[in-house]
Amino acid sequence: MATPTATSTPSVSARPSAPASVVVSQPPTVNGDAESSKDAGAEAAATFASGMAEHIFNNGFCHQQWADIQVVFFSGSLKLHRLILARSPYLAHLMSNSMPGSTIQLSFTDENITEEAAYIAIQHLYHPSTHIVTPENARSVLAAAYLFGGMPELVQHAYSVASESISASNVVDYVHWLDAGSRRPAANGFAFGSVGAPAPAPPSGVWADPATAPYGEWSARLRSDVLTFLIRTLPAQLHASGGEGTLATDARLLAAYAPLPFDLFKHCVEAPELPIPFMQDRFSFAKRAIAQRKKSATTAAARGPPQAQYEETVVLALKSEGDGMAVHITRKPKRGRAALWKVEG
Repeated sequence: MATPTATSTPSVSARPSAPASVVVSQPPTVNGDAESSKDAGAEAAATFASGMAEHIFNNGFCHQQWADIQVVFFSGSLKLHRLILARSPYLAHLMSNSMPGSTIQLSFTDENITEEAAYIAIQHLYHPSTHIVTPENARSVLAAAYLFGGMPELVQHAYSVASESISASNVVDYVHWLDAGSRRPAANGFAFGSVGAPAPAPPSGVWADPATAPYGEWSARLRSDVLTFLIRTLPAQLHASGGEGTLATDARLLAAYAPLPFDLFKHCVEAPELPIPFMQDRFSFAKRAIAQRKKSATTAAARGPPQAQYEETVVLALKSEGDGMAVHITRKPKRGRAALWKVEG
C-alpha cells in the first residue's frame, strides 16, 4: 500500500483562504468614500458661503436692495440692513429703539473718524475691507472700527498699517494725534474693546495712563511704537544714512525731538537706550532742543490764545548712585513780572 504523502491530506495552512483583495481593500474603500464625502461637503459649504457673501455684498450693500434702515453720516447716507449692522455693538445699540424703515444719524465727537473711515467700517460688516486701508487713512479707520466694535480683524489691520507707516516725516504728527486723543472720552463715549497693558517704559503724564488711551490697547501699542521709533529706529536710520557730525549734532534728530510734548521730550532725551553715550554730547543736544522749543513756544503764544508758560532747563549731574553723569530735564511755571505801582504824596 502506498504511503500517503504530505500533500495527499491538505493541512489547515494549505487550505484556500478568502481572496486577499476582499479583506484588505474593503475598509479603505469605505474610509475613502467617507473622506471623499466629507471633502465634497466642505467644498459645497464653502461654495455656498462664498455665494451668500457675494449676494449680500453686491445686492445688499452695493445696490442697497431690500433695505430696512437708512444710516446718515457726514454728507452721505446708505440704505442698509439691520441684521447686518447688528454685528456692530455700537450700531446695534443705536438701532435698539428704531423701527424697521427708520433713519438713524451717526454723529462722531471723535474728530479722527472721517466719512471715508466710517464708510469702510460699515462696508466691512458686509464684506472684508482690509484691502482698502492705506497709510493715509489707517488711523481714521482704526478709530471708526474700534468705535463700531465687532470687527477685530479690521482694527488689527489698521493698527498694523499705521504702525508700519511711522517715519521721520510724520512721527510728530503721530505724537500730537495720540496726545490729543488722550483728552477725549474713550471710544467716543461708548466703551467697547479692552484696555491692555500700557506701553513698556512709558514717560510720565498722559502717555503712562491706560485710562487716557481712547482706542484701548491699540493706543498703548502705537505709543510704544512711537517711543521705539524715536529712541531706537530713528537714530539708527540717521546713522545709516550718514551725514556730517554725530547724532547729537544731527539737525534731523533735533527737528523730531523739539516739537514733542514735554513729558515725551524729557523721557526720550533721558532714555538710556538713546544712542548718545557721552553725557556731555547729550547735554549739548538737550540745550539746543530746549532753545528751539522756547522759540516755538514764544511764536505760538504770540499767535494763539494765552496759555500757561513754562521755563525748561537741563542739568548735567552725578547719578544718584555716584556712578557717572546723567542728564536731567526739568521745567517750572514762568513767573510773571511783578507789577510796579507809582505812589504819590
